[in-house]
Amino acid sequence: MKLGYGPAGAGLIAAALIAVAPVGAQAESSGRNLALSCFSCHGPAGKSPDSIPAINGKNKAFIVKEMIGFRDGKRKSTVMQRIAKGYSDAEIGSLAGYLATVK
Repeated sequence: MKLGYGPAGAGLIAAALIAVAPVGAQAESSGRNLALSCFSCHGPAGKSPDSIPAINGKNKAFIVKEMIGFRDGKRKSTVMQRIAKGYSDAEIGSLAGYLATVK
C-alpha cells in the first residue's frame, strides 16, 4: 500500500520546516521582502539614479534611526513619514539589517 501526503500533508511539512528555520534566516528573509518596496523609489538595490537618496551602503543603525525618525514625525518628509508609520520596531530592525548588507 502506498501512502501519499497529498496537498494538505505537503503544506503541513512546509509549515513545519519554516517553523524550525533559523531565526536569523527568517529575519533576513523578512528584511529582504520589506526592502523590495524600498527599491521601487530608491532604485534597484538601493542605488538611486535620481534625487531620491540612495540607501545602499548605509549601516543598520543609521537606517533604524532614520526610519524611526520618519515614523515618529521627528524627520519630515512628504512620503517617507507615511510609509514608515506602517512599520513596527521589529520590522524596521529587520529591514535595516537587510539593507545594511546591500552594496
